Amino acid sequence: MKTSMVFADDRLAAQRRTLRIAWLTLFVFFGLFLALSTWVIFSVWQWYLTATDTQTATLVVRGVSESIVWQPAGRTIFQGVRDQQPLSEGDAVRTLPSAGYGQVASLRLFEGSQLDLWAGTEVRLTSLRTTRWHSSTLEVAIEQLNGYVRYDVRADQPFHKVDIRVTIGDAQVVLLPGGSYSIGLYPPERRVMRSDGRPALVADVAVRSGQAIVTGMVGQPIHLMAGQRVEVDPAGMPGLPVPARWELIRDGGFSRFSEIEYNNTTRTDDPTLPRSTTWQVSGTPNLPLPERGFFRLAQICRPPNSTLVCPIEDFRTAAWFYRMGGQTNGFVTSIRQALGVHGAGIDVSEFRSLVFSLWARVDYQSLPAAGDRGTECPIMIRIVARRSSPTDPDEERVVCIYTATSDDALRVRADGVFYQRVEPSTWSRFQVNLRDENWLPDYRYLRSVEIYANGHDYDSRVAEVSLVGTQ
Repeated sequence: MKTSMVFADDRLAAQRRTLRIAWLTLFVFFGLFLALSTWVIFSVWQWYLTATDTQTATLVVRGVSESIVWQPAGRTIFQGVRDQQPLSEGDAVRTLPSAGYGQVASLRLFEGSQLDLWAGTEVRLTSLRTTRWHSSTLEVAIEQLNGYVRYDVRADQPFHKVDIRVTIGDAQVVLLPGGSYSIGLYPPERRVMRSDGRPALVADVAVRSGQAIVTGMVGQPIHLMAGQRVEVDPAGMPGLPVPARWELIRDGGFSRFSEIEYNNTTRTDDPTLPRSTTWQVSGTPNLPLPERGFFRLAQICRPPNSTLVCPIEDFRTAAWFYRMGGQTNGFVTSIRQALGVHGAGIDVSEFRSLVFSLWARVDYQSLPAAGDRGTECPIMIRIVARRSSPTDPDEERVVCIYTATSDDALRVRADGVFYQRVEPSTWSRFQVNLRDENWLPDYRYLRSVEIYANGHDYDSRVAEVSLVGTQ
């Protein structure tokens, strides 16, 4: 009797264990089913959220199409282009340095933003993507390898998240919607090579409107507001934001070289001599030494202080044109600067304002006013420009600064010369916006600036020479 009861209890316990295992197995598989279903739903949802479509850009040829080439993605050879040509991810566009002045090509992105390319530029379209099923994300990534590009980013974007960024060497620039930006790449004064063999370049990032974020190799991102710019050095390190204005004259304070090094630019007998790389001195015609004029440096107080009494921080250096001895023949003592990187000239088509200025002082001139020809002045300025194309002839704007007892003393005026009378032995400010109607209102290219003295005997000086461009 007891044995039968034991067997019954054992069967009941076994049934309970089996039932627990069955329920446990059911719950485990049900949990696995729920987890798998959740994972599938989550994966599908993520795919729905992140799936992207590649888009295109359109190449607009504004100059000569033979000066613009493109490189298809995955290829190594550049080939010719046509107007309204579509471009895809990975494609690159290059404009040759001979393409001309101003915008020679444009890239119109699929969403309405536009890139304007100047001559000597190369960009690659790294990413052109939008989310596939909804208007959540716009992703545009561009690598700028050389030259000058203006970026006009559409304001009313139909996407919730907009990511437009430009890679420049080891730095990145994020361009916020509704802004107009420019990025220029140019070689530093001392040539530097990157580890990949490409020349290292200095980047100049400017904001006309909108906001940009510049991120370098290390350090905090730099936020640029409208009217600001920043330089990024060849190592990918951005500097501090400064006002968006460009000084186009190098060494306007005559402080980079010694007097001997400036004057060594007149010598061709010894190419090893240390010499100025900013201003080049010359004198014409070729007269005996006692009859020649001289270029010298003079220590002055910061103009308009005409004395030599000032704090040490106000001391400046002036360019001094000097010729004495009762000379009776004309002689030109000149300093000239070829503008731009390595003297190649400057494309100024982006500058709405070009303000040239200097301080001038005439201590003595033997010829009255501007002489018998209207061009024999103790201080003259010549600015050489071209209007719209590299094939255009050089044109010049000339300024004569002289001293006289009255305006009536200027009896001869040469065609195309602007005259300004100044008081003797007094610093006077000369300033002009070259975008004014009578100067260079629509000219796109500046080649050089020359400052010189022309006449018999003269003693004159200039200081703080400047040419400031503003977009």
